Amino acid sequence: MKKFLGIFILLIFIAAGVCAYIFPGTPYYYKCTHDFEITDSIWNDIPNDLPKLSDDYADFSTLGIRITAWNDMEVRHTNDEKNVIWANEDNSHMVCVSQERINENEDFLDMTGINHNDLAAYCKSAEKTTPESEYEFTKLTASLTIKDFDIHNYKNSKTFYKIMKKKNEDFCNDSGTPLVFYPVDGVGYRGYLRTSKTADDNEAIITIFPEKDKRTRYTIAFSLGNINEALSIAESIKLV
Repeated sequence: MKKFLGIFILLIFIAAGVCAYIFPGTPYYYKCTHDFEITDSIWNDIPNDLPKLSDDYADFSTLGIRITAWNDMEVRHTNDEKNVIWANEDNSHMVCVSQERINENEDFLDMTGINHNDLAAYCKSAEKTTPESEYEFTKLTASLTIKDFDIHNYKNSKTFYKIMKKKNEDFCNDSGTPLVFYPVDGVGYRGYLRTSKTADDNEAIITIFPEKDKRTRYTIAFSLGNINEALSIAESIKLV
């Protein structure tokens, strides 16, 4: 009996060793599937049949951005010249445009625990485009799913875990509901729209990255009625 038990334990160790050799990413796969609520893509395509904005909308321009939104808004005075707000009387319609200069030393992988070499190695293995900007890294993070996990490579599995950790920590609202992302690309810029809809917070936020000015970032926050209206407003954005 003891001999049989010894052989059984030996076989377990052998099996574990073989598994660790063939599937070294197994520990991180377990962590991803047990630690995180979100393991699916939250990056969406723009619908082809967006509604046209009617006469109830007008153009607003500031800080090099023009956007079409509700025509019942008036400008609100602020003490920040890089922050402009329009709103109607009851604040049911509101648009805030902010312009920010990006520090030359700022790196889109700051605070992620991921270095560029590890990210490039993972993306090559997963046949993904290696991000070279905040926009591209956000798109990658939002669109990854558990199917993109590389269980055959320990370093790649660790990198995937770090990306998924950021996705779950940064891309959820306070109630734990995932944000929803859409691309917002126009002439001379790339960006994305994310929505957050809760009982206390209904807004869409667009982040714009001009192609000719890599050190400027725009943030446009506005009231969220329905997603198709928000996407139509986003599609109206132009650099001026």
